[in-house]
Amino acid sequence: MKLDLTERMLHLRQIPVAAMLPPTVVRMLAEALIPRTFREGRVVLRQGTPADAMFLLTEGTLALTKDAMPFGELRAPQTVGFLSILARQETPYDAVAQVETRAYELETDTLLDLFADHFPLYEATLRYFAERLWFEFQDLPQEMLGFASIDLGPIPKRKIDLVEKVLYLRQMSGFATANVNALATMGRQLDEMRVPAGTELWRQGDASGKVLFSVEGTIRCEAKGGRVFRYGAGTGVGGIEALADRPRWYHATAETDVVGFWGQPENLFDLFEHQQKMAMDFVCMLARAQAGLLQRKAKLGHNPLAVARSAKKLGTVHYGA
Repeated sequence: MKLDLTERMLHLRQIPVAAMLPPTVVRMLAEALIPRTFREGRVVLRQGTPADAMFLLTEGTLALTKDAMPFGELRAPQTVGFLSILARQETPYDAVAQVETRAYELETDTLLDLFADHFPLYEATLRYFAERLWFEFQDLPQEMLGFASIDLGPIPKRKIDLVEKVLYLRQMSGFATANVNALATMGRQLDEMRVPAGTELWRQGDASGKVLFSVEGTIRCEAKGGRVFRYGAGTGVGGIEALADRPRWYHATAETDVVGFWGQPENLFDLFEHQQKMAMDFVCMLARAQAGLLQRKAKLGHNPLAVARSAKKLGTVHYGA
């Protein structure tokens, strides 16, 4: 039994989220895993059905198809079902064993209970999604980057008070369902920022460190290859790289006068540790963003599960789903 548990822990350590976890949490995950064997041709997950479990592959290959079209392949030690569970979406594809395939199953309810009881699992997952999106964004075409402005209402010329901060934050997608007390705590930790048009906010390669919650104005961004895109009001600019603790991947300049708030990722993690619903809603947003990117890449004829890490000359990494 002890040998079996050690083997499970070693398999878990091969996936990105578990690699960031303390041994005690890895052990908890390992104890919840159920061994499964799928014969060739067995449907492991079916498109359009709830994801009742995720699977960690240890041997074999799963072929993914969406609407009868190829969607990629998964091989050990990748996972399947993790993204759908956290995005709160039905399984977007069929997953079929191409050969006899072995895996460990982790039921959805058990996984969510582990998130509730072990914050390091949540933190590792959030950082994993942020890093994955950080790599993805660097290879997206210009038209898939940036976000249009959201009308947050009038912005006062005076210093913005706490009630107004809460109202502005509540309109941003990542915090739309957060309770008022949580947003008030967050608002007290934010530093107001007002800069004139033409102000350089950061350069590509700079350390990230902070997130800019923009409430007025437009930020012009330029990335490698001459790609130009813009972030408008109502977005958390630079949040992905700050949460992933990665450098800025584009040059950002205030195209107009900009009003916003600077936030620190560590404050956000502290808040999430005590606000579970807010935390899970936020990671759901990131998971849905990732799921949307996978589907758009598949429509373009790309391997949706592969991310080129050309910026760091690390080759191509194949993620789970």
